[in-house]
Amino acid sequence: MIGRTAGIRAPCAARPACNNATSFAPRRFLTTQQTSSNTAKVAETSKAATPAAEPVEEIMDWNTYFKLRGTRRNYERVFMAPCALLGLGGAGYYFAQQDFDPTPIFGMDQIIVYAVGTIAAGIVGLAVGPVVGNMVFRATNSKTKTFIDRMDKEFYKHIVKNRADPTANSARNPLPDHFGEKIKSVSDYRKWLRKQREFRRKSQFYIGMD
Repeated sequence: MIGRTAGIRAPCAARPACNNATSFAPRRFLTTQQTSSNTAKVAETSKAATPAAEPVEEIMDWNTYFKLRGTRRNYERVFMAPCALLGLGGAGYYFAQQDFDPTPIFGMDQIIVYAVGTIAAGIVGLAVGPVVGNMVFRATNSKTKTFIDRMDKEFYKHIVKNRADPTANSARNPLPDHFGEKIKSVSDYRKWLRKQREFRRKSQFYIGMD
């Protein structure tokens, strides 16, 4: 009996309660801590893997650009005449206030010098007119001036890339609109491209004849 009872293990109730507390509680705590840390790592990884939202760049279509380009040109033309008249009137009023002196100026009569100066002031005003018109256009279209500047650069790149070599210009084969000033729409641009190709073909033909 003693030998048999010696091999029997003591029931759980007889064991110290501290063993259960010390063996299970820490494991439960460690498991919870590891789960929270893994969740945080997954969240950080997903946040890093998610690409940042890129800003959408607004663009302007070519038809709208050509329409605004024509409007800008009209502004420049409209302000040419007032600026020229302002130059003529200002210079004429200034020279009219001067006392008449019979002494020649640069070997010419004083009246002739005054007349030439008045005409020169009108020419300067005529040249300044498009600049003033462009400034007024940009002020009245402040929301679109950034897009217009961007499209101007893009349009100039297309013109430089596709225009024909001006050295082949001749009386029999004149150069067609080298700077693209006559282009007012997308269809005009396509016509301009055809004219450039035709100019190249004719220039090669005339060179072969020579």
